[in-house]
Amino acid sequence: MKKLIALFLSLTLLASFSTTAFAAEYWDESAGSGESEVYAHLYSSYTVTIPATIDLRNGEMGAVTVSDANIESGYSVKVYCTNISENGIRLYHTEDSNISITCTLIDINNNCNYTGETPLATFTQSEFTDATLTKYFGLEIMDRWSRAGDYVGTMQYSFECSPI
Repeated sequence: MKKLIALFLSLTLLASFSTTAFAAEYWDESAGSGESEVYAHLYSSYTVTIPATIDLRNGEMGAVTVSDANIESGYSVKVYCTNISENGIRLYHTEDSNISITCTLIDINNNCNYTGETPLATFTQSEFTDATLTKYFGLEIMDRWSRAGDYVGTMQYSFECSPI
């Protein structure tokens, strides 16, 4: 009887051991494959260059250059003067800052009473034959009867790329 119990316990012990079996292929019904469409948008890119000084004493004009232009179709780059007062830029006498004159801007469309509402220059994709384009605007001194001498002032700009 002892032999029979020993045999039974041995068989029970052997049955409790687990063995790992490896299959040649594993199929998981929760797995699969598919595809997705990917959308992207590259926005317009460009570089705006405006001279640091405009010397009216030498007859210079204002210039706005857009380079490295990659303008999206249906968009334009617009450049504005943002510190207009009394239809112009205030220039102050270099020896007496209490004396000032007005320098009127003449935009690309020869509008002499530039108010800052319209752009000084507008650049559209169709105008670029190269990646660089320059447009000019004029400046005219209005107060010719003021004190003689040199005057200086600051012109401030903003620019944007917006739908046409």
